[in-house]
Amino acid sequence: MGRRSNHRGYLPRAISLLALGILTAVLAPGPRADEIETPVIKTLAPSNGHRLYAEDFPLDHGVDAKVHIIDGDSLKLLGNLSNGEFGFFNFSGDGKTLYVASRFYARGDHGAHVDVLEFYDMASLRPTAEMILPSKRAPVLGYPSMLVESAGAKFLFVQNATPATSVTVVDLAAKKVLSEIPTAGCFGIYASTQIAGRFSTLCGDGSAVTINVDAAGRESGRKRSAKLFDAEADALYTNGVSDGAKTLFVSFLGNIHRIDFSGEVAQAEHPWSLTEGVAAAGGWRPGGYQVAAYDAVNGMLYVAMHPNGEEGSHKAAAAEIWKLDAAKHTLLARMPSAGAIFLVVTQEAHPLLYASEGDDVPVIAKYDGDTLKKLDVTPPHWQFSGNPWILVH
Repeated sequence: MGRRSNHRGYLPRAISLLALGILTAVLAPGPRADEIETPVIKTLAPSNGHRLYAEDFPLDHGVDAKVHIIDGDSLKLLGNLSNGEFGFFNFSGDGKTLYVASRFYARGDHGAHVDVLEFYDMASLRPTAEMILPSKRAPVLGYPSMLVESAGAKFLFVQNATPATSVTVVDLAAKKVLSEIPTAGCFGIYASTQIAGRFSTLCGDGSAVTINVDAAGRESGRKRSAKLFDAEADALYTNGVSDGAKTLFVSFLGNIHRIDFSGEVAQAEHPWSLTEGVAAAGGWRPGGYQVAAYDAVNGMLYVAMHPNGEEGSHKAAAAEIWKLDAAKHTLLARMPSAGAIFLVVTQEAHPLLYASEGDDVPVIAKYDGDTLKKLDVTPPHWQFSGNPWILVH
């Protein structure tokens, strides 16, 4: 009997408590109008030259790549933006605008597509303008030589491949396409640092073609150089690193070529070997995608290297990273690497070197550029879709 009376009293008490809770919620004062939170867009502090822009390109679903903006000191995420399919991105010369050239599909991963050049404010990461590009962009990783601002920020040059190669010329002030310039048999864009209407491109026969464009963006002339490298015996990685008016290129066999694209005809210095007298026994060769980073302030060259190199191993992940004096052509230091395939370095007296590395769990690692000591890595829980492509600004 006692148990039955306990049950009879439970339900009224529960109903009373529920009613009291509802009444309290109704009568409780709500937030004042001036207390209601509204979304805001924060701006990034000015970069100290250690800000990373990492393209996370998922090979298994490549239509939705992202660009992650990362604090290179703390390795904390600051923001991100969409990079579409095979997106290219690069910086304006004044550091205020991020150019992003991408392809987007009407149904996400299929349907009608459109190629778009977007302009992002680098402080807020907000898009400020966009324009339509011809659907001819090269379907490749976003090497910096695929999207290049001219001297004086007059033009933007966009690499095409259908597979026929050409370069789209964009008027940056008017934000419109001016022309398409055929570059048959040649690939990569290397703009003159002095003349707005001039860029060069490397060709399959080992030469370079330098092209001039007029104020309207139309081709006004071109000149082909002598043979600068042997494309059959020792091809170059097309993503060179800047050394002022000249560009340093690493070859598949480990030779360093310095090419000057500033004049009407490209000129090359005599190449030198980074493996001579050092790596013959181990068969060391460069490997990866962005295999080299160049610290122009101190003249230091960093190269991702792998042993037992052979035909076709030019994209193998690094077992070591080598530091060399680019003026004296000497090897200064070697350090183990956890599979680096992309390298970038800051431009300062005591630089930081960043490497996209790791196979099972891709991370961005930070190194002291002087000592090559590993300082930090991005958290594994970030879970990059693959080894991210990195630029530093």
